[in-house]
Amino acid sequence: MSTTVDTASLLLLEGTRLVHIGPPKTGTTSLQSAFHVGRAAIAQQGVHYTGANRQPTNAVRAVIGLANPMTGNPPKMKVWQDLVREVDRAGEPRVVISSEFFSRARAEAIKQIVEDLGADRVHIVVTLRPLAKIISSQWQQNVQNNVAVSFDDWLDAMFNQPDSKLATSFWLRHRHDKLIARWAKVVGPSNLTVVALDEGDHGMVLRVFEQLVGLREGTLVPDRDLNNRSMTMPEIEVVRAFNTLFQAEGLSGPLHKKVMTYGAGAFMKRREPGADEPKIETPQWALDRAGEIAREMIDAIVASDVRIVGDPEELTKVPGSRLAGTVQPEVSITPEIAASAAMGMLIASGLARGATSSIPVDPEEPARAKAHSDDFVPRPTTEPLELVRISTPRLTGVLVRRVRVGLTVRKQRVLRRIRREG
Repeated sequence: MSTTVDTASLLLLEGTRLVHIGPPKTGTTSLQSAFHVGRAAIAQQGVHYTGANRQPTNAVRAVIGLANPMTGNPPKMKVWQDLVREVDRAGEPRVVISSEFFSRARAEAIKQIVEDLGADRVHIVVTLRPLAKIISSQWQQNVQNNVAVSFDDWLDAMFNQPDSKLATSFWLRHRHDKLIARWAKVVGPSNLTVVALDEGDHGMVLRVFEQLVGLREGTLVPDRDLNNRSMTMPEIEVVRAFNTLFQAEGLSGPLHKKVMTYGAGAFMKRREPGADEPKIETPQWALDRAGEIAREMIDAIVASDVRIVGDPEELTKVPGSRLAGTVQPEVSITPEIAASAAMGMLIASGLARGATSSIPVDPEEPARAKAHSDDFVPRPTTEPLELVRISTPRLTGVLVRRVRVGLTVRKQRVLRRIRREG
């Protein structure tokens, strides 16, 4: 049976490779940012944070076989192998690897990850928040990733159609008892720690990780430059409406990533929403269903032999909905929000190149590692819109035909000249 432990006894042995697997929406971004910006301080205290960026996204995508949205294909395994070599060469007594993409790994990938990193040295850490607090954030993330389904329809799929394609991906990561069981089966329950986060203590996750790897208290600090706020309902409805038109045009996933994630989405998050701007509100029926599932999950986790930090009962709490009724009200989108989205797309398009702007091309991972070329975001282009919409094979075919016609015309001119001169 799992036990809740005193945080003073959390320190992992020297030589441990701590693998934080998320899942998403459990404080992963703030934790990863704290490790990333504090690299120098943590290295001085004997901890190596793996990867050149906030998290080694593409290395994990490679080993679990998950496509890179900018290319449509999984990264080359060399990216993962390079990460493993970095871990092996680290001179610090403890190593940390953090990516919520690990939570998408299935059984065979988990076995390879653990084997590659050293089965006798790996310790898995899972951070958890109440499921009821996660669902609206996860829908929002899905919409930013080119899903056009409304929140009400998405909730219906999650709770009433769990075998649907949309729901399967969610529950792979957020059926937390099964997630923990998959990893514990490979590493053993004694090598897995669950951190039950306290919603009222935002610094808890940083302090627990400090204790896990032996950092002095206060070493990990929040990144003040991190802008990871949730979108408001009007903002996310702009994105959803865009997705509907985008899909109708049959445009590509990489293009959506470029203009939305690195363009409109990033730019809209820089604005300061008004106090009266509606937030995404989950209806009570969905919160209650989430609470029922959370109860099942926590009972299963507590009944296992994994180590639990914090109060697991916190994870079963169900808030009251502020939504009047069971469906979302009509949303009013202001000109300011629409203009903000348009400006983000303009900057991402490359048409504003040369002008001064404070928005980075890739706000998630500004420090790209040249060795991990799969991580690079393609440079914005300045081709006319009509040309951009033509696929590369079709454009190549047009150019080849034009060259052939040109050569034929030139040949005929030469033959006519020869006949005249003859």
